[in-house]
Amino acid sequence: MPEDFSRVNRPLAKAGKYYSRLAPWYDFLASSEKKYVRQGLELLDPQPGQQILEIGFGTGYAQEHLISTLKDGFSAAVDLSPGMAYQAQRKLRLAGLLDRSGLTISDSLPLPFPTNTFDSLFSSFTLELFDTPKIPILLGECRRVLRPEGSLVVVSLSKDQPLGIMGKLYESFHDRFPALADCRPIPLCRLLAENGFTVINSENDRIWGLPVTVAASNP
Repeated sequence: MPEDFSRVNRPLAKAGKYYSRLAPWYDFLASSEKKYVRQGLELLDPQPGQQILEIGFGTGYAQEHLISTLKDGFSAAVDLSPGMAYQAQRKLRLAGLLDRSGLTISDSLPLPFPTNTFDSLFSSFTLELFDTPKIPILLGECRRVLRPEGSLVVVSLSKDQPLGIMGKLYESFHDRFPALADCRPIPLCRLLAENGFTVINSENDRIWGLPVTVAASNP
């Protein structure tokens, strides 16, 4: 059936360069996202000793929490932006956590990890950056690297709830100026279900009037 959400017509390599330029100011510009990242981490409920992968680690905000919580476990992370990786490394170094991190820079699929490696996966405000045909590929890779009893938690701009006025305006702005508004709301829970995940919990909220969904799922 025709997709009911917008495309992202930009190569991932170009997105990586864009976010590298944005990286020094990203924590300030995206400070309102942190509430929803924390909400997602609460759903993830990481436990000491687990192996967890974060897709789209950005400036390392979630990594600080994960590394501190896992103790003798391991937190791996992948992001396509060298600039974001530099900021994350700096943040983790100041927190004394860099030697326990596993940051990887990659803008390619498949994910550079073996099958059945991780207990959980976490991704916040990243899935909606992928173009429509690549989302099933990425979710398939998530299933591959997850252990059978594992879990995936995603935070995303969402069409799982009515867009509202701000959501419709933003979606229209994205369609007209994709280089400025590079992500778009996606039907998160439907996409998870269509790609082999069972949604076990989801929470809806809004950020600056834009709909956000935090969803926990199992493969």
